Amino acid sequence: MSYIQCTPTQPQLIAVAKLEKSTLNARRTTRSDGIGELKASILSHGLMQNLVVTDSGDGTYRVIAGSRRLEAIQTLQAEGKLPQDFAVPCQIVTEEHALEMSLAENTVRLAMHPADQFEAFAALIDQGESAADVATRFGVEESLVYKRMKLAQVSPQLLTEYRSDGMTLECLMAYTVTDDHRRQLKVFKSLQDWQKEDPSAIRAALTEKMVEASDKLALFVGLDAYRAAGGSTRADLFGDEVYLEKPALLNKLAEKKLDGIRKELEAEGWGWIEINPDRNYEAIHSCSRIQPRLINPPAELLDLKSQLDARLEEAALLLAEAYSAELDDKHDSISDQIDEVERKLAAFVGFDAGHKAIAGCFLSIGQDGTPFVDKGLVKPEHRRLLAKLLGEDGGNGKLGTVKSKHAMPESLRRDLAADRLQVAQLELAKQPTIAIDLLTFQAASELLGDHFCSDGPDVAFSRSRARKGNEQPVTAAANALAEYEKLLPTGWLKETSEPARFDAFRSLSLADRLDLLAYCTAVTLQPRLGHTVGEESTAYDAALAMTGSNAADYWRPTKDNFLGRRNRDQLLVIGRDVLGEQWAQSHFTDKKALLVDQLDRAFSNPGKSGRTPDQIEKLKTWLPEGMGFDAVVKAKPAKGKKAGKAA
Repeated sequence: MSYIQCTPTQPQLIAVAKLEKSTLNARRTTRSDGIGELKASILSHGLMQNLVVTDSGDGTYRVIAGSRRLEAIQTLQAEGKLPQDFAVPCQIVTEEHALEMSLAENTVRLAMHPADQFEAFAALIDQGESAADVATRFGVEESLVYKRMKLAQVSPQLLTEYRSDGMTLECLMAYTVTDDHRRQLKVFKSLQDWQKEDPSAIRAALTEKMVEASDKLALFVGLDAYRAAGGSTRADLFGDEVYLEKPALLNKLAEKKLDGIRKELEAEGWGWIEINPDRNYEAIHSCSRIQPRLINPPAELLDLKSQLDARLEEAALLLAEAYSAELDDKHDSISDQIDEVERKLAAFVGFDAGHKAIAGCFLSIGQDGTPFVDKGLVKPEHRRLLAKLLGEDGGNGKLGTVKSKHAMPESLRRDLAADRLQVAQLELAKQPTIAIDLLTFQAASELLGDHFCSDGPDVAFSRSRARKGNEQPVTAAANALAEYEKLLPTGWLKETSEPARFDAFRSLSLADRLDLLAYCTAVTLQPRLGHTVGEESTAYDAALAMTGSNAADYWRPTKDNFLGRRNRDQLLVIGRDVLGEQWAQSHFTDKKALLVDQLDRAFSNPGKSGRTPDQIEKLKTWLPEGMGFDAVVKAKPAKGKKAGKAA
């Protein structure tokens, strides 16, 4: 084995202007990270290691070791922090051994162990240096100095474990959540081997008696109120979380704040108030609801509203016959007046005092920490009492929401729900992503989160039937769903054994498997109408809204499926909605049978000559309440001329 014989030379001061990087430098890949720290160190401590160069013979020198130091110095010169004639110590070697010496210089160096660096930073602070001064001298953020100090304060036994590669840096960082060495060691010894390698498991064990600041109870009370009451917090320097160290105090403050809201609700006259930080969906869905209504509104406002509605209808008819800018402005002006009257009437909307005495509220806390009040709930045992108060026969005690004179009979609601189900099944089957989301949401909610889902897919995958009995309705949606089923990949079902069927199924493309899952999810849906005003919406409602589909494309009201099962007053209301006030007035004295025939013909032939575009559109799209796939949350439309005209 031969060795390079290199006689060391005394380092010489050479001006930076005469230095440039050599092609013989083994470090070909340049890195900009760490240049800031290197610049700060040179300014604070000077150049602690000389450069290694070769003499090019023309008065310039090529740097074979120390190119990053050279770059840092040249940058400092450009920034005016070092003079242009600045010189650095350089050791001159021959080109014969330049590449090997450059490789050795860049290879044999061993960086300081991070734990030694943590303790060195902490020692500087102990000597009286401020974190800001240390950060400046080493070219790092002040927060990094605090983090390194924090790591140095971890139990010496854990630092030893880290030094011996028995623990990762991320796990060591997790132990800084507490300064209690005994607590740190107790957790370290109690964790399973796999947990010792999981920073999140370590943090969870150390903070099991603390509450995260992002917890809804902490958000509800507020950090300022908690601290003002003597509560202490601890921040995780290596994460974004803040922990509250006195959960008993937090619970006490939350209870006090909830009790204050309870007193406000009691003062409103509610018969009962139940409090639970977690919203009890099952209990809430078992209740009926009373609806707010106009209470003692001024007669003059109601009269004005009626007059304005009539004028708006008249203006709309005139506009449909012949457009003019004057009529358009008049229409918009009336719309604005109606908006103002409705704003004033809104001040008189509330709950009847007698109804409130029977009904109550469920007070909970949302995930964002805001209080959530479900008002107007009627417990099952109070439904008959409320029905009696309303002058209605409670029958079997199932009141649902408070009924108006236009409420549907239960048999009609069931049939409409069955027809709507077929549309929902078809549209959900065609959109696997939404079907998967709905199915997974329900399964995870019930199995992992213990949350009751009121409706949606039956995750046991039992095929639901639109109506009881063997005779099922034949509708456009039912026919379309049957045709869609024929397109599904089902060849794998022909295999004779279950393992063979499973293998064949797995050979299908992901898209085919998703189509099958979507279809199976869709056919488990249960018949129900959508949420109405004042009712709780569900994930089922949201999923159907997300499909972007329109139930009116598959179901239209006819004499048999809907119109013939409505009374005379209800038919006049429908006619007024779709054909206008003038139609309703002209048919005001018609008998039910004639109204049914008139509306049946109108819905079956919307584009009949003489109808306005608005009437045609309403005849094509009108649906009974709860039949559509309406969005669960609708943004309030911006008010303006065009919006008013559209309304």
